[in-house]
Amino acid sequence: MTEPTAVTEQSVTAGGSVPPLRKNADFIRLWVSSGISRLGTSFTMVAYPLLALWHTGSASDTGLVTFAAALPSFLVQLPAGALVDRVDRRRLMLWCDVVGLLAVGGVAAAEAGGWFWLPGLMVAAFVQAALVLVGQLAERAMVRHVVAPGQLPEAMAQNEVRGAAIGLLGQPGSGLLFTLARWLPFAVNAVANAVAVLLLLLLRRGFKPPHPAPRQPLHVDITEGLRWLWQRRYARRVTGVFAGSNLVFQVLLLAVMVTIRKGGHSPTVVGVVLGAGGVGGVLGALHAPWATRRLTFHRSMVVGFALWTMLIPLAVATSDPVALACILAGISYVASLFNVIGAVYQMRITPDELQGRVSGASSFLLSGANAVGAVAGGYVIECFGVTATSIVVGAFVLFLTVLVAVTLTPAEGAADEAGRT
Repeated sequence: MTEPTAVTEQSVTAGGSVPPLRKNADFIRLWVSSGISRLGTSFTMVAYPLLALWHTGSASDTGLVTFAAALPSFLVQLPAGALVDRVDRRRLMLWCDVVGLLAVGGVAAAEAGGWFWLPGLMVAAFVQAALVLVGQLAERAMVRHVVAPGQLPEAMAQNEVRGAAIGLLGQPGSGLLFTLARWLPFAVNAVANAVAVLLLLLLRRGFKPPHPAPRQPLHVDITEGLRWLWQRRYARRVTGVFAGSNLVFQVLLLAVMVTIRKGGHSPTVVGVVLGAGGVGGVLGALHAPWATRRLTFHRSMVVGFALWTMLIPLAVATSDPVALACILAGISYVASLFNVIGAVYQMRITPDELQGRVSGASSFLLSGANAVGAVAGGYVIECFGVTATSIVVGAFVLFLTVLVAVTLTPAEGAADEAGRT
């Protein structure tokens, strides 16, 4: 197996031009493999708590399963990043899909056989969620090896579109499969993992880090990723700003749900309004390559946060579900743009041998902000009410906008991308 060779702008067709992504067989295989695996996972991540609730009728048992699926976001991100930088990334993705197939296949077989054990279900949910995180970090580190540098924005935009589409399909798809047969979501996921394995096997070259570091304790590897991120002022502040926005929008989503419920609307309306955010996310990802060609990373940040500052007060001022759906779609549109431009920026400034660790460090911080926002949001809304909470949210986003415009300088961002820091 050969060492990875990143695709460059000189990797061209006979006609002298870089082949489009639709003709890049390696990118398509990687994209479809990861996508079908994640789609299968989206079915089971909803089905795990449903299965616990169906068998036990206990909200606390259901919460335990949900907690087990969420725990890897805190425990696995950092060591997963270190692992991605140590081993062949394609082989790592293969193992994730194979072990995931065994985990969900076991749940499907047990349910089909009429056997249920709550601790076993919790372990399966934890293992599968952990494998998904490892696989996502490995795929992200591989993308730059299968596309030309100038195609990174388009490639990451296609990944973002895929993720948003999976989000739209996952919950209704899981409910439908679970209604047909309780074991069916897990069986479908197992088949998806098998297909993903076959596609990954068609990627015949290796994807080892080009300059693997000497083997050292895992905590040292993890520390290196965190230290690298911390030592770059612009990247550090950008990560902090994105983490702050993640925290505040978890609170906003809870406030929107409470507002809709107080308006006497059904849970179906809540689902439709939140689903509109997914549609906005798809549109934002589709538009991201165009935006990255015309706006610098810094200007995209300023414009995006300014748009959020205008949209959030509108969400506070209305309780109409149609208006809220449109506003959430706009908010998600900007968020999806940020996901793409942030991923491209991080990939461009990070050495390949550190891709996993730096991605894991930033993902850990962003996931932590999501979790804190979800927990704190409910408490704050109960104590102070929706209106007061929403005003605070709007003020905080305005603060983030000013912070981006005043304290982050374009020169620092350009220096990071040029590797001068």
